[in-house]
Amino acid sequence: MEPNLTYLVCATHRSGSSLFCQALWHTGLCGYPQEFFSPTQAEKISNEHELGLDPAADFPGYVKKLITARQSPNGVFGGKVMWAHLDPLKEQLSVNSEGDLIARLHELLPNLQFFWAQRDDKVRQAISLWKAKQTNIYNSLQIGKRESPDTPPEYDFEGIRKIRDRFEGEDANWSAFFERNSIQPHEVHYEDFAPRHEDATLAVLRDLNIAIPDDFEMLPLTYRKQSDALNDSWYERFKSEESAISA
Repeated sequence: MEPNLTYLVCATHRSGSSLFCQALWHTGLCGYPQEFFSPTQAEKISNEHELGLDPAADFPGYVKKLITARQSPNGVFGGKVMWAHLDPLKEQLSVNSEGDLIARLHELLPNLQFFWAQRDDKVRQAISLWKAKQTNIYNSLQIGKRESPDTPPEYDFEGIRKIRDRFEGEDANWSAFFERNSIQPHEVHYEDFAPRHEDATLAVLRDLNIAIPDDFEMLPLTYRKQSDALNDSWYERFKSEESAISA
């Protein structure tokens, strides 16, 4: 079935995009957004949903089958794209330029809308990834399922700074991407969305003109906040050390 509406959530890691995508998923009205276009996930996703197609051999065919299989009953399909996925996506869709990529996406994804998931506090975003890399726990659903290292995570100013700078660069890239291609994305800021995700999600549905049934109920989220006192202490330490360097 041809979808009525499609969207892509454009993001950086640890920006709250997984929380946002799960909130959309749990409405039952926004498809089932995942990183469908990740070069490392496409084959797994194709097998998981029994699409019967090798994305490496026919990526446009994979996308078309994916849309049919993973849209919600009201005809809405969504996916998530990280900045690092764009260049591989050009290769997968056999296009050379950014403009051609946008045109091809609009061909494959009818009535395409863009979201831009951001986290305003890039230091806390960087700390989140630095800690996750050491604990091997990237979301709360993995707690108890993955074996963590025997040694606790260690603070490192330079490691956190490099990740912070990377995130600032990737968000600047997204901003320039939208401007170059005359795209007005729906902006989602983690700091605003997380404390009031239910109201914020309903606002998204209204913004997209998605009909909300009278008996609508949103499933509760299963992701939980991972930040703790360690994150807070690292944050204060980082800000203090950065101020000392700048003085």
